[in-house]
Amino acid sequence: MVIMRKNIIITFAVILATAFTAGAKSKTLSSFIDKVSSSLVTFEYSFTMRTSKSSAKMTGSGDVRVQDNAFVMNGNGLEVWCDGRLRWTVDRLAEEALVETVDESADVYATNPALMITSVDAAFEEVSFGAAKFQGKAVDSSVLSPVNKGKYSMDINELRLYFKSGTTTLVGAEVKLNDGSVSEFIIKDFSFSDRLETKESFRFDEKTLDDSYVVTDLR
Repeated sequence: MVIMRKNIIITFAVILATAFTAGAKSKTLSSFIDKVSSSLVTFEYSFTMRTSKSSAKMTGSGDVRVQDNAFVMNGNGLEVWCDGRLRWTVDRLAEEALVETVDESADVYATNPALMITSVDAAFEEVSFGAAKFQGKAVDSSVLSPVNKGKYSMDINELRLYFKSGTTTLVGAEVKLNDGSVSEFIIKDFSFSDRLETKESFRFDEKTLDDSYVVTDLR
């Protein structure tokens, strides 16, 4: 079901939680914050999630378009549309859809990557910055830690953002949770572009769903 598969979205949203951070120290992260706040951001991603209790891995891929508190995410068979007021999660194959009102609860911070970008400005702090290796390439790495673990942080233990050396281009991220789970994200075609004047392109068209869909409406 759509509701059960939202864990994929939750895991991915952790990456974007670091777009605004408390006590940002490095020039790279500060510049990244400024660009995100003034741009339409688009990128593609793939991820691998490993848990400490199993040797099995979860993998997936998708693409994202985000501006302020609005975004469109496609990945692992799910479409997620959010205009900042309503969020639609649609599974075309299963013909299921979930519609929710966006608010400022802790759950929304965990499942809405756009809100994480624009609102969680005191959730993380940068503890170190320097050269590192990611996918066999030299990168700049920003290591972040949640200010208040367990509150709007999904029990994150550590976050690592990987930037192309000498730039603000995000190429990857690693998320470590307190339960030992580790997720690695490879990010491609990360770009900043001019902001859109309206949120119309982030609004889901309900008319694309026919009578065969099971819609769970939580508005």
